[in-house]
Amino acid sequence: MLPSFRATPSALDPDPFRTEAIALVAVFALVIPAISLGIDLTRPEPHVDPWLQWGQTLGVSMGDLAQGRITFENACSLCHGDDATGVVRLGKPLRNSGFVQGHSDEELFELIVQGRDPSDPANTTGQFMPARAGREDLEEQRLQNVVHYLRTLQEPGVPPVSIEDWIVESSAAGSGAPSAVAGSAGHEVFVASCSACHGLAGEGVPGLGKALANSPFVAEQSDDDLMAFVKTGRPIWDASNTTGVDMPAKGGNPALGDDDLAEIVKYIRSLHGE
Repeated sequence: MLPSFRATPSALDPDPFRTEAIALVAVFALVIPAISLGIDLTRPEPHVDPWLQWGQTLGVSMGDLAQGRITFENACSLCHGDDATGVVRLGKPLRNSGFVQGHSDEELFELIVQGRDPSDPANTTGQFMPARAGREDLEEQRLQNVVHYLRTLQEPGVPPVSIEDWIVESSAAGSGAPSAVAGSAGHEVFVASCSACHGLAGEGVPGLGKALANSPFVAEQSDDDLMAFVKTGRPIWDASNTTGVDMPAKGGNPALGDDDLAEIVKYIRSLHGE
């Protein structure tokens, strides 16, 4: 019969398995936290919606920011670009804009509400910026949300973009010829909705809208034809579009009614001395 090697208590160590148990507990105490730490380090960072962060920073809801973006796209993008990077010779870039970053919300809101005439010394593009983007129907809350949306376009750590291509000589700014019927209903609607591309006096803007003053195209059309043309616009894919620039329906202002369009046609006729 073989001798037994079963551990037996001794005076020095009454529990022969205690040392092993303590060592095992120590191993678990060190290994399990290390495994947990490794899992945490390899786990991807949770996605946080940037608009949620902006909303918290600005104290507005994501719905307000969404409304601001939609309003911008519908009322401002024609001049400032769909992505707010600007349209040369028209509207300056508003993404990563030193101007936006250097003005308060109240100042930006006031500018949108009032617009900026080419004769204003602060107007460095020579282009007319219509009050409320030419949309008198826009409520103040929507315009405030546009300001909030513009804030989301300012990327931290990104330097302001250059606006050199948008600056014109001071003598050229505000040089649009005054209209013979300036102040008429048609002139006001034309300036608000059409002048950004066609000029304050219908003289045209190179690379954007053709001249309407003394235009053979205008002379060949009836009033009804012109009104229908302004009402529907002319997309860039239209074979008759020779500028390669989209002409939005109603000058990009869906709030214009038939009476407004008729006044625009009347004003355009006045540019021909009719």
